[in-house]
Amino acid sequence: MQARDVQCRLKRNMEVVILVAAVLGVIFYSGFPAGTWPYFLVLLALQVYLQGVSVNIDERTVISLGTAAVLPTIYLTGATPAMLASVILGISDGVRSKKDWRRTAFNSAQLALSSLGGALTFRYLGGLSESIGLWQIAVATVAIMVYITLNIALVCRIGAVWKGVSWWTQFRTVIMRGIYSSLSSGFIGIIFTFFVKGFGFWGLAAFSLLLVNLSGLLKAAAEISAERALRQELEKELVIDEMTGAYNCRFLNNWLSRPSDEKISLLFLDIDDFSVFNNTYGHAEGDKVLQQLVETISANVREGDHVIRYGGDEFVVFLQDMDSAGARQVAERIVQSLVALDSPTWKEPITVSIGIAAKPEQTTDKRELLLFADHAMYLAKDAGKNRIRMWSGSKSSA
Repeated sequence: MQARDVQCRLKRNMEVVILVAAVLGVIFYSGFPAGTWPYFLVLLALQVYLQGVSVNIDERTVISLGTAAVLPTIYLTGATPAMLASVILGISDGVRSKKDWRRTAFNSAQLALSSLGGALTFRYLGGLSESIGLWQIAVATVAIMVYITLNIALVCRIGAVWKGVSWWTQFRTVIMRGIYSSLSSGFIGIIFTFFVKGFGFWGLAAFSLLLVNLSGLLKAAAEISAERALRQELEKELVIDEMTGAYNCRFLNNWLSRPSDEKISLLFLDIDDFSVFNNTYGHAEGDKVLQQLVETISANVREGDHVIRYGGDEFVVFLQDMDSAGARQVAERIVQSLVALDSPTWKEPITVSIGIAAKPEQTTDKRELLLFADHAMYLAKDAGKNRIRMWSGSKSSA
C-alpha cells in the first residue's frame, strides 16, 4: 500500500510540472525571431549530441557539456525556442534511455521550465548590450544559475518523493554532488554566448565544433580512467589474501624487487603453537584466529602501514618511516591487544612471537631486512615464545 501511495504521489508531482510548463509556455510565448532558425537547429543538434556523450565519472557523478548550449540558445532565439529545444531534448533522452512516457514528459517539462526561468531572468535583467562589461557577465551568470538551480530543484522534488525524504534534504545532497559539473558547463556556455555575440553564425559553428571535440576528449579520458581503476582493482585482488584480507606474498615480492631508500621497520610475527591449536579446535577455528590477528594488527598500525600474510600463521608488517624503537612500541601494543581476544570455543590465550628489524639501522638491503626480522622472530621463539626481539648485528636484543 505504501509503495502504491509513493507511485501516486510521483505521478501527481510529474503531472503538475508538465501542466505548469504547458501553461507558462503559452503565457510567455514569444515566437521565433526572424532569421534565428539556422542558429536554433545548430544549437539543438549540439545539445542532443552533448547529452548523448555524457561522462559517468562514478556511480553518482555525471559530467555533461549540454548546459553549455543553453545560454546561447536563450540569447540567440529567446524563451519559446529555448523551451522547444528543451522539450525535444527531453524526448530524445527518453527515447535513448527507453523511459516511460510520463517520465519522458516530465523531463521535457522540467528542462523547459528551467530554460524559461533562465530566459526570463536574462530578459528582465536587460540581456546583452553591444559592449561587454561586468554587468553583461553578471547577467549571463545569473541567468545560467537560475537555469541550473531550477533544473536541480525540479529533479529533487521527484527524488524526494521517491526516497521519502524532504525536498531540502534531497536538494542539498544533489547540489553538493553535482554543482561543480553543472557550473563548469554553465560557465563554458557564458563564454560560448559572448563568442557567438562577437563572431555571429561562424562563431557559433566554430565553438560548437570545439565543444564536440572537447566532449570526445572527456569521454576518452573517462574511459581511460575507468580502465585504469579496473586494472588497479584487479591488481589489488592479485595481492590480497582472500581469507584474512591481508596482503599476500606477491605484494611482498613486488616490494622486495623495487629498489628504494625508504626508512622502514619490519615486524615478523608467528602465532605460538598454532599447529597444536588447529589439531585441538580444528582449522575452521584456526582461520578465525588468523582473521582476528589481522584485525588486531590493523587496529594497532597506521593507515599507510601494511599487513602481509607471509605464509600459514606467519605475518610481516611494514611500518613506514619508523625506527626500531617505534616499531617495538607497535609490537607491544599488538601483544597487549591479543590478550583481550576471547572465544567460547577456545580458552587458551593467543600469543605471538615477534621479530623486529629496521632499515637503514641494521641494513640498507630489503631482503636482508626481511631475513633479520625472521631471525629475530625465531630467537623470540627460542627465548620462550610470546616475546619481542629486535635484531642487532648478528644477534637479537630483548
